[in-house]
Amino acid sequence: MTNKAKLLLTVVLAWAFTGIQAQDQLKNLVITDITPNLSVYPCGDRHEAQVILRCQEPFDLDLSSNVDAKLDLSITTEGPEKVYSIVFKTREEGTSFKGRQLAVVSEGFRKYYIPLNLSDKEKLEFMVTDPYSKLRSLFYIATEEGLSFMSLGMYEAAIDKFNVAKQCPEFPDTENHLDEYIVKCDSLIKWTREGAAYTENKDYYNARSVYLKMLTENPSSTLVRDLYLNANENFNRVSRHDIEVAQTYFDTKRYEEARELYEHAIAQNNPQSSLAGSNLAFIQLKRYKQDNHTRSVSYIYNPDCNIGLMFAGLKPDKSGGYFSFGLDKGVIDLLSKNMDPITTENTVPDAPMYQAMASVGWTWRLYARNPNRFVPKAWVLFSPFSYAGGGYYTKLPNPDYNAQKGNDEFVEKYHWMHALAPEIGLTVRVWRVVLSYRYQYRYVMNKEKPVSDELGKARNLIGLGFCW
Repeated sequence: MTNKAKLLLTVVLAWAFTGIQAQDQLKNLVITDITPNLSVYPCGDRHEAQVILRCQEPFDLDLSSNVDAKLDLSITTEGPEKVYSIVFKTREEGTSFKGRQLAVVSEGFRKYYIPLNLSDKEKLEFMVTDPYSKLRSLFYIATEEGLSFMSLGMYEAAIDKFNVAKQCPEFPDTENHLDEYIVKCDSLIKWTREGAAYTENKDYYNARSVYLKMLTENPSSTLVRDLYLNANENFNRVSRHDIEVAQTYFDTKRYEEARELYEHAIAQNNPQSSLAGSNLAFIQLKRYKQDNHTRSVSYIYNPDCNIGLMFAGLKPDKSGGYFSFGLDKGVIDLLSKNMDPITTENTVPDAPMYQAMASVGWTWRLYARNPNRFVPKAWVLFSPFSYAGGGYYTKLPNPDYNAQKGNDEFVEKYHWMHALAPEIGLTVRVWRVVLSYRYQYRYVMNKEKPVSDELGKARNLIGLGFCW
């Protein structure tokens, strides 16, 4: 090898070595895909797509494509960011864009390739950053330390670091969330105290809710996750115990104690809320029936009738029915042959010797249901189908008397009158006591005066009873 050739080889090797050394000294760009969901480039009917590169650092980019001779490039600034926007064709007759790559070059950095398999109207966005700048900046160091303290649950220390970062010159020129982090740390401090207080009072339901809220705001914190898991475990343990106790009360018919625990379980989304709900529905139905006492019986006072009763259905939210009857002692005496008949001819008594009546009607709740059982509840009573009847008993000589023929010496006759007796009234219930009043109008259909005049008088019926 000649001296000239050796000299040439030495120059080439030195140049190559220098290039390798220079290449090793270059830094890597970090290019992150930040494309929003459902991002679309509105290009109409054109076969185009858009690629946007945002530079947070103050450096220029040199962009080129392996399949595009010239890029449709525009450069703008948005606050501290430098934005490179490129429109690419996605379809062209006789041209294939498969395998397209965008080469990104900046002084002092290694070349970076972005593969672009673009579709019509596709819009991609990338963030270009220099990770090494963070190592040289107090702003990034303080911010990362603050985030680290947040994940460790050291919120006051995190706030101190964020305040340090806010004093750095990069703070106003960067898109950051330091103020949001500080507000979040303040909330986390307050929630930490609340969670601790709930845990101390064994209110694991609210403690779990607080820790879950903290975990949502600070998902990277293992401390918060452990607090949540501990509160959730205690909540499940207490919930199982409450349901077991409630079931014991339910099985032994101690419904009020069971009801309170079931309602508490449902309010706290107890894992066994379905069982609590079905049993609570049974208890509420039973309590509803007990509180409203829909069945009642009353003694009805009427001077004409010694015996009188009324059975009524006093329903709280719909119409019911009632049945009432009454009779006087004369009916019983008549049936038992203890009544002396009237023996004077052509004599009619002033009042019936025996009477009876019966009513069938409806009840309607007068006003809205009141949850207080000691507040009087009222129902209207109405019956168009009431009946009243009465009469007397005579014993007169038989005009056809003939002892030889076996005819009776006297003839017994029962005189009975009928009356329609529609009525309207009111009944009031206080706790389990029922008071009622009914006004009964009477229209006599077959009159035998003066006794029919007495039977046809209107009546006032007063009742006193109980319900269950």
